[in-house]
Amino acid sequence: MMAHNEDDFIIKYHPKYRKFRLLMRKRVIDILLVSSIYDSFIMEEDARLSDQIYEEFHNLSLRTLPHISRASTVQQAMELLEEREFDLVITMRRIGELNPWSFAEKVKQKYDLPVILLLNNSTEIQYVQPNQMQANHIDDVFVWNGNSNVFVAIIKLLEDRMNIDDDIRHGDVRAIIVVEDSIRFSSLYLPELYGEIMRQTRRLIYEGSNDYHTLLQMSSRPKILLARTYEEAMAYYEHYKNNLLGLISDVRFPKDGIHTKDAGFDLVHTIRQEAPTLPILIQSSEENNRERAQDLQAYFVNKNNRSLVHEVRNFMLEYMGFGSFTFRSQTDEIIGVANNVFELKEIIQRIPIQSVVYHAGHDHFSGWLSARGEFGMARKLKPRKVSDFDNEEGLRQLLINSIDEILQERLGVIVDFDRENYQPNSRYVRLRPGSLGGKGRGIAFLVYLRSLFNAGFRKEFPNISIQVPKTFVIGTDEFEKFMQRNNLYDFAFTEVSDEIIKERFLQAHISDSLRSDLKFIFENMHRPLAVRSSNIFEDSLFQPFAGVFATYMIPNCHPDPDFRVNQLLDAIKMVYASTYLNLARSYADTLQVSLAGSRMAVVIQEVVGQKHGDRYYPCYSGTAASYNYYPLGEHLKPEDRIAYLVLGLGKTIVDGGLARRFSPKRPKVNIYSDTVQKIKESQQSFYAVQLACNQGVDIQKGEYSFLNNFDLGAAIQDQTLTEIADTFNPNDGRFSSGYWDNNSGAPVITFDRQIKYKTFPMAQVINRVLQLGEEAMGCPVEIEFAGGFPTDTDEQPTFSLLQIRPFVEHEETLSYEAEVTREDMFVFSTQISGNRVLKNVCDIVYVKPETFDNTQTLLMVKEISRINAGLVATQTPYILIGPGRWGTHDRHLGIPVDWTAINGARVIMEVDLPNFIVDHSQGSHFFHNIISMGIPYLCVKQRSKTDYLDWAWLDSQDVITETAYFKHIRTHSPLLVSINGKKQEGRILKPEAAEHWLK
Repeated sequence: MMAHNEDDFIIKYHPKYRKFRLLMRKRVIDILLVSSIYDSFIMEEDARLSDQIYEEFHNLSLRTLPHISRASTVQQAMELLEEREFDLVITMRRIGELNPWSFAEKVKQKYDLPVILLLNNSTEIQYVQPNQMQANHIDDVFVWNGNSNVFVAIIKLLEDRMNIDDDIRHGDVRAIIVVEDSIRFSSLYLPELYGEIMRQTRRLIYEGSNDYHTLLQMSSRPKILLARTYEEAMAYYEHYKNNLLGLISDVRFPKDGIHTKDAGFDLVHTIRQEAPTLPILIQSSEENNRERAQDLQAYFVNKNNRSLVHEVRNFMLEYMGFGSFTFRSQTDEIIGVANNVFELKEIIQRIPIQSVVYHAGHDHFSGWLSARGEFGMARKLKPRKVSDFDNEEGLRQLLINSIDEILQERLGVIVDFDRENYQPNSRYVRLRPGSLGGKGRGIAFLVYLRSLFNAGFRKEFPNISIQVPKTFVIGTDEFEKFMQRNNLYDFAFTEVSDEIIKERFLQAHISDSLRSDLKFIFENMHRPLAVRSSNIFEDSLFQPFAGVFATYMIPNCHPDPDFRVNQLLDAIKMVYASTYLNLARSYADTLQVSLAGSRMAVVIQEVVGQKHGDRYYPCYSGTAASYNYYPLGEHLKPEDRIAYLVLGLGKTIVDGGLARRFSPKRPKVNIYSDTVQKIKESQQSFYAVQLACNQGVDIQKGEYSFLNNFDLGAAIQDQTLTEIADTFNPNDGRFSSGYWDNNSGAPVITFDRQIKYKTFPMAQVINRVLQLGEEAMGCPVEIEFAGGFPTDTDEQPTFSLLQIRPFVEHEETLSYEAEVTREDMFVFSTQISGNRVLKNVCDIVYVKPETFDNTQTLLMVKEISRINAGLVATQTPYILIGPGRWGTHDRHLGIPVDWTAINGARVIMEVDLPNFIVDHSQGSHFFHNIISMGIPYLCVKQRSKTDYLDWAWLDSQDVITETAYFKHIRTHSPLLVSINGKKQEGRILKPEAAEHWLK
């Protein structure tokens, strides 16, 4: 197991984007603008200042639009300052009876607010004297010149000063020092610089990232620190040198109180002693300064050049890391260009080591990553030199590992689809806005968890690839548009058959834009796809609809991309249609929720597996729960968890078929009584996607349109039993590990090589994921997973997480002051689920033991459906009792009902008969929904020493209805159902005892 401090990782760890929330907390929101009536009129009427500022903020994706209040006199200004709180005062030069410096002094003394002097145009600069600036009442001076973007620069410059220390502490952000004493030039230059930084930062935010993360990450943009003197610039450098992204400096500015012509060169020379690789731009109106700048390894720009802004942009792109990473050879030849982090890793893996050494030696990697907000990794890489490694390849490997860490965290982010920035490596892409739905949320959380614990997983399970399949989610907004566009809302609630609903939905039109986007994404993806429902009701804590809505596995293998897209669209329509089918209506009625509020998202996932001829399936699939409601085995407890494994697709489990079950926490505990039971309960068939590339969705077959059930002969042919089956020799009655051929015995799927002998740490991985999921969700959880064991020794075995959902029981118990006797009860069971007390049930429907025949279970489905319909019509709750597995899809293991056939039952019971003993159906979606809805579920086992069911008492009650296989009886007064999940005891008291205890 991991060390304790790593177990606490979930509490301590915060992804980068969480840290971004702590950045730029201090904002300039309320501004007081003090100007003459004339200046105010010109700004608002001629320049439309408010509209310009709004447009400027919108274009730069800034989310905090400032509010400007106006005062035309000093008196008005002081009155407003007394009435309200402001963040900034901007004063113009002409404000009446008091000059701006005296006004600023009054504001500073009384309110201690920053004050900016805004000049109307450049001719007013002559009225600003150096001694006035040095008085410190005016924080800075800018020129308006009719351009509203100067307000953006003023606001952002002030916010940068206020936030930089906190932002470095919380987020290790970077800064750019700009040294410029010219008021006119800084007023023209800074707005352009801020605009460029905003645009470049937004462009560099992780390709296709969602809007929320984009807004957060914009806060991590480099801060600008404006210095007017040499001393101020050096003070900034000394204080922030460990977080500098670059320096932009003029040549002439004050030093030691004197305007010095070479002050800029002196500054750069001093800084270069400590920071030889820091990107530096020197700007000057004198062209003869270019050579000196180049001698100091600085980029030079002529301030008189009309392309000044373009030159600055080139500097940011090429030297500050805002552009593509250009790999160069020793001869300065371009040998590769990386536009993003994915490409950076790919190129580093293959270029000559000399290029890697060159760029690392010049801090190009750390600078490039810093520009992308990867500050932690940049700081980690910056001090590393070739001399730190035994050989140069060690440096390459460090870079690759470091980029992997970045990519793993980024994979935990939900990405909004954008064609221009789409990255095929993205693990979770939202195609349309709206809710992700239940499954969508669960998978998103899995992606997040997987990225959260990736480092720990790699350390604990270094030889296993733990993944989440590529996932695409069509948000619920598209469903609503689909329903409205095709006029389906009224139709969906009419009393028509499921087939008619499916046909109408299949004929409906999905938007051309969605079709185009799906073709763009899947044109070059040919693996089968799982098209899964993700209704807002699914997999939630108290509205369980697991397995109620449709999932379609489509082969996605036709050579024509248009055919494959049409196949995908048909599957999406069928998922939409499943919102209104009879099964969903029945569940909704039971839970007393309205399908009118139901909205459907669609999850599209790559199917985990391998191709075997015309079949596609994984080596194993499984489900696991962190709380075992039926802890089979003498030494197991509910908290020891439960897991189910099968060959092929997990549909075998969720349909209630045979599966290998075990405790992930205590895998060595044997829960099979003997070899006969182990063989009897071994999986005999498996599901696979049939790669029927020329077919479309078949309404009659529904979800089975592209699924087939194969016997183990197909698996022997595919050679997929080697790792998961043992060989049983009937001659000596023994198992041998593994299944290598069909001559030495019969295969029995046991997964013992993984569970008992740990050739793959199946139990340990499952147990760890359940533990982390439980910690993260704060309740018991259920997971679905699949994976494979590759034959190629160079490949790692895989464990792919498909889903996680809460698995919550209702908390309700009844304590007994004295022991209840056996005569008081008609049922007692130690294998139960739920914590419930029911006091209003008089009716019991049960399978008659003497007529039960497991070859006739389909007839039993028809009988129970009719009985249930009558009880539902009169709103009569009842207890349902039957042998084997309720809800199984294997009709020989129990009665294969769906929920609509028994939706009036308020207690469900599985019982053993002397000639029919089958273990429970806990792994199925059917079971999950029963538990989540709080329906008590009891299992009365024939071989148990404690479990009890009074058949004689049942047969003595008044019969309401009797069929070939069922009896419906009613007691004269209510029974008392008491299920204590903590003690694992379930009792149903006879009416006489119930009356006593209820008193």
